[in-house]
Amino acid sequence: MGFACPDPGTTFTYDSGTKVVAKGRDGMDCTMEIVGGKPYKLRALLFDNPSPDGADTTAYINALKPERLWPLAVGKKIEADFSSGGKTWHYILRVVQAEKRTGPGDAMIDTFLIEMQEQGPAGQRSVSRWWISPADKFAIRYDYSDGSRANRAVVTSVTR
Repeated sequence: MGFACPDPGTTFTYDSGTKVVAKGRDGMDCTMEIVGGKPYKLRALLFDNPSPDGADTTAYINALKPERLWPLAVGKKIEADFSSGGKTWHYILRVVQAEKRTGPGDAMIDTFLIEMQEQGPAGQRSVSRWWISPADKFAIRYDYSDGSRANRAVVTSVTR
């Protein structure tokens, strides 16, 4: 799958009720806007800048260079380190598989599963997963777990 952003005006609604609208493309960034909120950039369909908590993630994104996963192909893998506050974290991102997944409207759709393993300097570990829909040019599901907490975001509808 080659890189593309959702068509401008496409609105994605999450199971939380949050809605985001695609605005355009700037290189490997999709320009997006939270309805009733602020604009942000989505690098390589994976990382928000600013992050959901408002933090500037530029240094993190520049260290990981997630755009190296594109074009998506099963088995593609990248590794990177990110240092902050005197601590270094190691990241492994890979395209795990192509799979059918329940998507918006409970339809079965084609996706690429991208998984990121994060390893901290004191043995910390976490896993993030994105299911990228080639048809929607967007992650229709995201989940995260570090063993003590987990979260997820599922796209329940797409309007064009």
